[in-house]
Amino acid sequence: MKVKIVSELISVATIGTLIGLHEHRMHEKYHQLGREAWLSDKSHYFDKYLVNPSSAMYSIIVFSLYKILAIVIAKGLSTIAEKKAKEQC
Repeated sequence: MKVKIVSELISVATIGTLIGLHEHRMHEKYHQLGREAWLSDKSHYFDKYLVNPSSAMYSIIVFSLYKILAIVIAKGLSTIAEKKAKEQC
């Protein structure tokens, strides 16, 4: 159970960091380009994505990525734990 909790926490932290880095990059980009570029991009985004919302698909993709990452991390942590247990015996 402990491995599962740790892997879920690492997965959440990894995805949160990636989203934060993306948001920071976008902030820096528009800080350099200016207000008009930001407004133009937001207008284009609204016209393309928000007129016909599909935010459920984004949520499903992020949740799936989170679960896959958690499973991979849990497998890696359990493998490491097994090796340490064998070395101690």
